[in-house]
Amino acid sequence: MATEVADACVIGSGAGGGAAAWALARAGLRVLVLERGPRYGKKDFFHDELAVCRRDLFVPDPARDPHMVSRDGGPAQRSADGWIACCVGGGTVQMSGYFFRMRRAELRGWPISYEELEPFYDEVEREIGTSGSGVPGEERRKRLPLPPLIAHPAARLVEDACRRLGVRAFPVPRAIVSADYRGRQACTYCGFCGSYGCEVGAKSSTLATFLAAAERTGRLTLRPGCRVTRVEAQDGRASSVLYLDAQGRPQRARARAVVVACSAIETARLLLASGIANSSGLIGKGLMFVTSASGYGRFPRASPAWPRGAERLPFIDRAVHDLPGAPAGTILFQRPHPNPIFQAERLAWNRSAPPAFGPELKRRMREFFLETQTVEWEAFSEFAPHDGCDVTLDPSVRDGAGEPVARVRIAVEPGSLSASDRIAGWARRILAEAGAQRQGEMDGERVYTVLQCGTARMGRDPRASVVDADCEAHDVKSLFVADSSTFRSSGSAPFTLTILANALRVGAGIARKMSRREL
Repeated sequence: MATEVADACVIGSGAGGGAAAWALARAGLRVLVLERGPRYGKKDFFHDELAVCRRDLFVPDPARDPHMVSRDGGPAQRSADGWIACCVGGGTVQMSGYFFRMRRAELRGWPISYEELEPFYDEVEREIGTSGSGVPGEERRKRLPLPPLIAHPAARLVEDACRRLGVRAFPVPRAIVSADYRGRQACTYCGFCGSYGCEVGAKSSTLATFLAAAERTGRLTLRPGCRVTRVEAQDGRASSVLYLDAQGRPQRARARAVVVACSAIETARLLLASGIANSSGLIGKGLMFVTSASGYGRFPRASPAWPRGAERLPFIDRAVHDLPGAPAGTILFQRPHPNPIFQAERLAWNRSAPPAFGPELKRRMREFFLETQTVEWEAFSEFAPHDGCDVTLDPSVRDGAGEPVARVRIAVEPGSLSASDRIAGWARRILAEAGAQRQGEMDGERVYTVLQCGTARMGRDPRASVVDADCEAHDVKSLFVADSSTFRSSGSAPFTLTILANALRVGAGIARKMSRREL
């Protein structure tokens, strides 16, 4: 077994791992990043729904590497749910790029403050080139570096309806460059953001931003196709990482600091399999997602809001916060995703109408594709942690390397559903005011499983948390967690920006400790 030595070994290269690697390499440290999935380039990103979205380009085949998922107390079944993406850049490669800051109130109960995160929010937005105009009520001192993406004229329908109802719609901050930025090409408005990689590099994945910058320092070694099986500790400190390389050969990496950033589910699975840092018994407990609801409105095809020539503008990109009489939440308004098979499936089967086939399905497809225009909405709200949602090791199912897979229990606390329903009611009201001829609900689970957090929470009390305010394990020194596993709340909007900002904070803290010879 070969042994490699680095100052820091980072496990995972998504939002947490990629940002932490950049912070460490920038500080002059030798950084080894181990990524389970392959490294894709721009030539690997193309608009083929079957090849990209319905096979295992991003997400492992559950026949080989499943999660065992139980819903609402039911039996656990093999599933790809709970995976975000396995590739260099992780979920940031195929994200839609909605970049909201957590609010001060949403950080209540955390051992860190908004003021501590704020400079790292600023740094992420500056380094990757976030576009937008800021969020009403958001506490920021610096403007976003790029203007909003060009919106379809139908955005005015949402803006005007909101104004008449006494709320404000605003351009969504996006991790997509709206103009050429630091050597990266501006968005081409293809519309294939979510579920796809960006073939021009306009989407601000860690692949295109932080990892690329870290590699330019000459101090980053990035190894794709490496499956970490254990984190080892010796004398109360993380000492090494065991992994299988791209050829399946066992290897060991030694480092002064080990940074785990595999996603809330996979980080919990790895730490549980390693048998470390769990004196509190809380690793895998308190799994949170973001509560969600979604629907649509149909509008006349021929109207000033949908002029000819505007079809190439795929974004409505309007959001609403601070809804009167509703809990904290966020509504996003968008045009439909361009995937045709996905849309046909939703037309055939959704909660707002009986299942369709034959002539009825043809009628629905004609209406959607040819006769009307559609505005979709998605509502996000906070997911309350509870005992029915957690991650453990499955007692019998193993992955392709013979390791125990994650068993994931998913259930939503009733109060979270009630809050989500109230926010969804506002979405329907806005589309009705905007002139929607007909509205409907989208099928799907009431949780957004790619936004996951909470399985290795940060806190000051070792009995009630897994890591401290620096995201260093209470039980095992020099072991850090740099993904959303450490979050104590999910917030009320997509939280990828907070993962990146906190990972920069964690990386900077590790570098300081190393400079003081504390690691």
